[in-house]
Amino acid sequence: MASTPPDSDLGPPSACSSPPCYAAEFPGYFGEGVDPAVVAGLNALLEAERAGAKVLAILRDGLDVHSSERALLERLQKDEGANAVVLYKTIQRLGGVASHETGAFVQKTLAIEGLAARLAFVNVGQAWVVKKIDQILPGVHDAAARAMLEEMRVSHQENIAACQALLATL
Repeated sequence: MASTPPDSDLGPPSACSSPPCYAAEFPGYFGEGVDPAVVAGLNALLEAERAGAKVLAILRDGLDVHSSERALLERLQKDEGANAVVLYKTIQRLGGVASHETGAFVQKTLAIEGLAARLAFVNVGQAWVVKKIDQILPGVHDAAARAMLEEMRVSHQENIAACQALLATL
């Protein structure tokens, strides 16, 4: 029977053969896949955020450069654009295929006459996003994706309030 040499005879401990496992950060890596309903919900949000960013840029660009209304629309537009980027990256990280489409919200909003009416419709879109997040959150088990969606939900609620305050002044 062979005996193992004492640890002191083995020399210095060898380095690990690979870095720590980050597989948990890449769902689907071991074939478990992501729920297609979650990917579909995230893609619906992605398309809506793209549309929101586009419509807010159009509305913003129609205002005086120095107006407070423009500054608010600029902030809202940046939020929508940033959300689209994060959603796109999240879908890919989860192993899904991110949509390249833009929602029909742009055409619907631009068909409405007047800034106040358009902004009121933008708020309808913001509320739709909050509701959609509430629908898909129970199926999202990835902690980073959940945190991102919860943050997006709060920002949309804040943007709704900001838009309501602006509408009260128009």
